Amino acid sequence: MHLVHPKVVWPKRFRAPSHTMHVPLKDLMLEIRSLEPFPGVAARVLEVAGREDVVPSELIELVQTDPGITSKVLKLCNSAYYGFQREIASLHEAGNLLGVTTLVNLVLTSSAGKYFRDYGSARGQSMDARWQQCVSNAIGARLIASEHQLVDPDRAYTAGLLENIGHLVLDRFLEEALAEIRTKALSGADLMDAEREVLGLHHAEIGARLSTRWSLPSVLVEVIRHHHEPELAGKDAALAATVHLAEILTQELAVKAGDEPLRYSLNDKALDLTGLTRTQLAGFAEELRAEMVRARDFVSG
Repeated sequence: MHLVHPKVVWPKRFRAPSHTMHVPLKDLMLEIRSLEPFPGVAARVLEVAGREDVVPSELIELVQTDPGITSKVLKLCNSAYYGFQREIASLHEAGNLLGVTTLVNLVLTSSAGKYFRDYGSARGQSMDARWQQCVSNAIGARLIASEHQLVDPDRAYTAGLLENIGHLVLDRFLEEALAEIRTKALSGADLMDAEREVLGLHHAEIGARLSTRWSLPSVLVEVIRHHHEPELAGKDAALAATVHLAEILTQELAVKAGDEPLRYSLNDKALDLTGLTRTQLAGFAEELRAEMVRARDFVSG
């Protein structure tokens, strides 16, 4: 059966001049539609965890309906990152030892990882690298939030993990456009501007539309949309600023390791919103590097 999708009207600020538009925006929307939905259990966990009256056992029973996620969560609970002296054999035990919010983040980590490995045409090596960046963003966001104490560190982990889901569409379906974006950026263009010029919008807007399709909480959608312009994230600008700084920190570590030379620019307003300085941000580098070594099971699948 041929499905006719409704016409999508994109905000004017995301439209590029016709002579630079190489990827029709309607095709971008179709690629977003083509991605499989976020696992139902993970989406439901996010929804339920946002209620003030949530009971821990309610979340655990929900997670246990998906054997794959349950198995992955238990693997992460027993990883070197947590360093428990005895094996954690059940989600109830994990919830008691780690707390519900950490358990929720492990569910999201387990669920989100598949999207950076299993779909589309991107090479496995590049998707593994992208997933490692997401985990680094998540852990970095939690470290930064713990320092400025303006947002909940576990909430920052969730937002950091998902902030760049827009790259899923770019990496998997728009290889030619990515090559053009890269060429423009290597020629001196700002990376966000290069995305806008080639695509008519940037990866953060693509991610916001994908997260809306996945029915993620509205505050996460807004943070994803504005994580490079956190001052525009009205619901939780401090959270958007936190994950922006985490991404900048992740980029710096990658450059020092001799990896990807392209990077997004630091928005100084993110520093203003969190009360941090560039020196303080740089000071997280070694701690994040050490955390990523401990978190190798989070990255390896």
